[in-house]
Amino acid sequence: MGIFRARRDAGAAAIPPEEAVATAAVPDEAAVAGEAVGAGRLARLGALAVPDFRYLWLGSVVSNIGGWMQVIGSGWLVLQLTNSPFWLGMVSFTSAIPILLFSLPAGVLADRVDRRRLLLGTQALAGVLALVLALLTGFGLIRIGFVLIITLLSGTVMAFHMPTWQTMIPDLVGKERMMNAVGLNSAAFNGAAVVGPALAGIILGTFGVAACFALNAASYLAVIAALLLIRTRRVGEAGARDTGLAESVGAGLHFIGRRRLIFAFFALAAIVSRAARPYLQLLPVFARDVLGGDERLYGTLMAANGIGALGGSLLTAAFARVPRKGLVLLGSVAVFAAGLIAFALIPRAAVAVALLVLVGGATTLFMSATNTVIQSLAPDDVRGRVLSVWSMIAAGVMPLGSLLLGGLASATGHVTYVLVGGAAVAFLAAIAVGVIARDPRRTPLIATNE
Repeated sequence: MGIFRARRDAGAAAIPPEEAVATAAVPDEAAVAGEAVGAGRLARLGALAVPDFRYLWLGSVVSNIGGWMQVIGSGWLVLQLTNSPFWLGMVSFTSAIPILLFSLPAGVLADRVDRRRLLLGTQALAGVLALVLALLTGFGLIRIGFVLIITLLSGTVMAFHMPTWQTMIPDLVGKERMMNAVGLNSAAFNGAAVVGPALAGIILGTFGVAACFALNAASYLAVIAALLLIRTRRVGEAGARDTGLAESVGAGLHFIGRRRLIFAFFALAAIVSRAARPYLQLLPVFARDVLGGDERLYGTLMAANGIGALGGSLLTAAFARVPRKGLVLLGSVAVFAAGLIAFALIPRAAVAVALLVLVGGATTLFMSATNTVIQSLAPDDVRGRVLSVWSMIAAGVMPLGSLLLGGLASATGHVTYVLVGGAAVAFLAAIAVGVIARDPRRTPLIATNE
């Protein structure tokens, strides 16, 4: 972009002042019309009209495809190494430990430092860890202990990456395009959830699990390249640097505690993440033991979930036009619970695929839309800290449920854990309706601002 700007400025400088004034005095109607058409096209792109966001979004599409390939490969590898759903839950739980420990300090850091540089560091470290996993697996040295160690380190990287990434979105696109940008980011992640598992199923059967890890390591280069291209340089609020770490964390938590509606949605998201969202971690067991399939069926189930999630993401991108957002959020939880119960009661491959489309769409709509509402309510000076709590809920609480439900699946059977999770979500969603409805302003059922 700098080259094009330099050429434009050089061209302007080559026009003598008098000619420049004369030229400016007589507008070129064709040029004006062309600019209007171009502006209209850019407006239809939403947040993608912003070059910096577009670079980062395209890089994230590539990286997310690689990430989903590693998720599929890792699940299948753990099942091969241990033959136990408990260890699937344990690996997921291990990833949550650093997120629960470090997300709040990471939120403070995201409010203080150059977010672009911080993201460059997290992406580079994540790529190295994926490469190490690929090499250990490829040379036949992998053990469940190595998987747990790499998962723990990757979770530490993600603890700093997630709040920084989300906090940077308004820096790139502004508040007015933020909801569209969050929806597009979710679409990039969940669109990759369609492509990544499908590719992983083929690669697992053809080249082996190490190839999935190697491709994921390479995919981080796309985001690193995008971060090097963008020009936005945003550091945190200057005032935030004058306070200590504990005081800064406390200020963020105090803000959430004072906003009753934000707190209610945080609580509901935590309950959903603990009680039902861990169904994804146990899909390898469901595909193999309940449906009698192999890694290809597992990839198909994950792809079906991704198709639904992509649909939910696209709905989120249009979320700003919905007047009664709270009802949409709570309705999506109810649909999620009903679909999950049906998924457990009808163990047939074709039905399971169809229901996972519904379940994936509902849970993604709920999580992504809640994210946009929270971001719109959080002021710039505490946004990183508020979103660090969201990261703890979205990525830290779910693995705790995975550990619990993985043990339950080992002890009582695979259908039980899904029924328990779905019933708990339906019950707790009803409680959330009562909590939110008691607010005399009923704001989240009407709009996004309190």
